[in-house]
Amino acid sequence: MFDKITSLFQSGSAVPDLIAVLNLEEWYLDLSDKERQKVHQYSTAFGTGGEVNLLEQSVSDTSQTAQEYLKGVGSTAASENDYEFAEQVLQTALKFEDGSATSTHFTYTELIDVYYKQRDEWDDAIEKCIKYCKKDIEIADEFVAEFGDVPRIPSFKRLAIIYEKQDQYEEALNVCDQALEIGTTDGTKGGFEGRKERIRKKMD
Repeated sequence: MFDKITSLFQSGSAVPDLIAVLNLEEWYLDLSDKERQKVHQYSTAFGTGGEVNLLEQSVSDTSQTAQEYLKGVGSTAASENDYEFAEQVLQTALKFEDGSATSTHFTYTELIDVYYKQRDEWDDAIEKCIKYCKKDIEIADEFVAEFGDVPRIPSFKRLAIIYEKQDQYEEALNVCDQALEIGTTDGTKGGFEGRKERIRKKMD
């Protein structure tokens, strides 16, 4: 796969159809050759015939937005432990907001996960993780309205955990209250009510 991707650049191939359809040409052409190779490498999806590379397909139209596509590339990069490139692409995805709180929410979720996983490697990872948890929580009502249901929203649990570990118990309780108000769960048996009880015990 990588040899095939590399050959695309050696042959001077034009901007891939999907990149053009999504109006991402300027972003794509500003990337280095190595970065463009990574974009191709991480532009994969599973179809009826198995894994396909989205940038090798002939495309004249798509229902996918630029933000959704870039989120997918960033997510795949993160799954391959290429966290620096994942951060770069996910940050770019946020610049291509498509008016959908759902797209933005899932982009935030991927970015939050990247920062939390790198908390022991990057000096500012926790600070950025907190920042994007807060941003995601700010759009939670809008996301739920679009989504039509109240799913698990990881940013609430993640932020509560971070605050609890930092001994910022009041802040952690406030996050739990926000989660309870919107109706989401943290995936544990006791939920956010149980989390609040555990935090209160630490405060005693």
